[in-house]
Amino acid sequence: MSALENSVRLVPVRVDVENLKKSFGDKVVLAGVSFSVKPGEIYAIMGPSGSGKSVLLRHIIGLLAPDSGRVLIEGADASDPETHRRFVTAIVFQDGALFNSMSVYENLALYPREHRIADRKTIDARIRDVLALLSLQGAEKLMPSELSGGMKKRVAVARALMMQPQLLLYDEPTSELDPELGAATAELIAAVSAATGLTSIVVTHDRELARGIAGRVALLKNGRIAYEGTPAGLESSPEAEVQAFLHPTIDISNPRFRRNAQAENE
Repeated sequence: MSALENSVRLVPVRVDVENLKKSFGDKVVLAGVSFSVKPGEIYAIMGPSGSGKSVLLRHIIGLLAPDSGRVLIEGADASDPETHRRFVTAIVFQDGALFNSMSVYENLALYPREHRIADRKTIDARIRDVLALLSLQGAEKLMPSELSGGMKKRVAVARALMMQPQLLLYDEPTSELDPELGAATAELIAAVSAATGLTSIVVTHDRELARGIAGRVALLKNGRIAYEGTPAGLESSPEAEVQAFLHPTIDISNPRFRRNAQAENE
């Protein structure tokens, strides 16, 4: 049995999103989104800014309730708090969201301590195992300000794994990273998936990440699924809106901010 198997449940879950709709006032954000994620799969959700990716993620984790439609985790409604007590879901936020006044150890120990799910000895053992998996041995006493960008990402993933999740969500994990660190983060997600067997949903705009590690990818545009399938199929899709996302043109004579403002006023 691997070290991580002592700290993380290896019981992946299935996720089904069924005709999900959500509006804020007059603004329609999700307009009937449907897809399924297989247990143990890495599933990437792509799309431009404002396409509804983060709102969709909040529905999956149970932070938002849909206007209509539903999200199911192993057949249970994700908007019901009891579902997340039965099937543990963790999220790695875009900026890591580490507590700057706490050491790495304290950040990782916070959840199991607050929820009283393990004693000190067990918590210490889990922290050692998770840090070892992510090549962070010896980082326990470091403060977030002492960590490199890559280390912060790994500590954020380590903290999520301390929850012993069955579903792990990543919100724009390569945002604001240079290409090399972005590739390292993609490798991290793939390594965690391979070691744990967990179900992973990655919200991203990063084509290289999706192409490199996702089994399947969905492209969200204007609140709808414009494409779902393999990363290779996305690249070769003949759909104009898919290609416009993958290969945007720069038009200095009629820039997008003017076209978008005109469309909003019509």
